[in-house]
Amino acid sequence: MSKPISNQATLGTAGPRLQLGSVRSQDAARQEWDRIKRKNPDLLGSLSATPVRADLGDKGVFYRIQTGPVADAAAAERLCGELKQRNIGCIIAR
Repeated sequence: MSKPISNQATLGTAGPRLQLGSVRSQDAARQEWDRIKRKNPDLLGSLSATPVRADLGDKGVFYRIQTGPVADAAAAERLCGELKQRNIGCIIAR
């Protein structure tokens, strides 16, 4: 199996990023990214993802599945819209 999720703590800031989910572990983030990318290669084929750790205090630690950066805000909006049409949660992470 390939390793489409980078081990980096954060993504670069060259452009907008998309958040495709939030799970309880890095391993779960990798598995969910694999699942989403496998089902949507036409939209996500050239992108990689990074699990970004978020400590939410009493709610616990989550790992946000962020992909990108994409070219610009318009591209991020289009891609998120297409993913949402496929019932995949997507928000633009700024």
